[in-house]
Amino acid sequence: MKDQRGSVTVIAVVMLLFLMIIAVAWLPMLTTEKTAAASDYREQQAWYAAEAGYKRAVAALENKNNDWGWITKDADIQTSNFLHLGLDRGKVDQEKIWYAVGIMKDALDLSGTSEDNVAYQITSVGSCQGIRKVIRKVYTLGDNGESGGGGSGGEETLDLPGLVQAGGTVTVKNSNNTILGDIYGSDKEDQSGDKHFNNGNNWQGNYTGTLKTKLPDNIFDKSFYKDIKTLDVLPVNNNEPFILGEKEQIYIDWPIGFYKDEWNQGKKWEYQIRGGQGSVLFINCPKNNNSIDLTNGIIGPSSGEPLTLVFNGDVIIRTPLQGNIRIFVKGSVKLDSSNSGNPTSSEELLMVMANGDIDMARPWGLASGKRYAFLSSNANVVLENSCNNFCGQIQAQGDVTIWSSVIEYSNKVLKSAGFTVPKGMN
Repeated sequence: MKDQRGSVTVIAVVMLLFLMIIAVAWLPMLTTEKTAAASDYREQQAWYAAEAGYKRAVAALENKNNDWGWITKDADIQTSNFLHLGLDRGKVDQEKIWYAVGIMKDALDLSGTSEDNVAYQITSVGSCQGIRKVIRKVYTLGDNGESGGGGSGGEETLDLPGLVQAGGTVTVKNSNNTILGDIYGSDKEDQSGDKHFNNGNNWQGNYTGTLKTKLPDNIFDKSFYKDIKTLDVLPVNNNEPFILGEKEQIYIDWPIGFYKDEWNQGKKWEYQIRGGQGSVLFINCPKNNNSIDLTNGIIGPSSGEPLTLVFNGDVIIRTPLQGNIRIFVKGSVKLDSSNSGNPTSSEELLMVMANGDIDMARPWGLASGKRYAFLSSNANVVLENSCNNFCGQIQAQGDVTIWSSVIEYSNKVLKSAGFTVPKGMN
């Protein structure tokens, strides 16, 4: 027993040392957790502040306020030269919670009373103890702060009276041309030999309404589309169809990898696209030449809301088109004649809207009466000779040139469900 004297004390001391070592080891972890929790809190508060600033901007626009003393100039936001405003409009401590908001219209800081159907770019910066969050959205008065491609909140119907509405000159070039419908423009030129404008049956003079041809920037911003999903890799081979379900929204930054981790470095989109009713495919065009070449078929739904394709750049469409399809293009678009495809047993409705030129080089309005189109350009529209039949409507801020042998009026596209246009066009 004498040899065991004091063993309890030794064991107790060893246990205390062990616990001290564990406590020392845990201290940095506890500090890290505390720091992370504090950082999460500041980020959340900064985000809430940014949201508050954005909602205040939307409310002010909706109420048609003309007192904008609380907003910050866009140049100051870009250089972080903020006005740190409290609710009483006094400056607040920069280390506290605050927001700064800038509102722009047509690339200028907002002044005066807000207007209906005008797109405003809102930038709201929220800050909490040095952590900042930014919300940047394009808001069209009347949208109630909502966003979404194809939703009724951000779109409106368009009603045009005639076959062609042009802000510039309408020129007819094909000597065999047949024009069935009213034509409006600021000037006319008849090179066809048939004297279409001289007989008074088609020419109506200046269009007395307001042409809305420029697509607003918000529809080319991914954040505008509600619940949109970004794909980094396509889940198909190039010989398989890429399918979008009903109401599904997909964003793709082109070029994109195959599902086998290969990478498509070319300009051509070699996948067939099939979309359900109300689906949206947003393709961010390549940066090197800002264009994409579609070659392998686009199939929209046979009825109901169309498949919507959005291109943030220029696009060439060589592929057959079937079903109901809307196409929004930030740049120019050419519908090549190399593979137009045959009409299906159902009616096929096509809407093409571009901020650049539209070159239509394929027939759309065959004798079967199954195809109808609406073309809208903020620049110029050309119906090539290879577009030997066209049935629908055309509007252009610039010139319209007609080579097509037959061009006839139909407002079927603009009167069909789902073929609305974005609000904020001008």
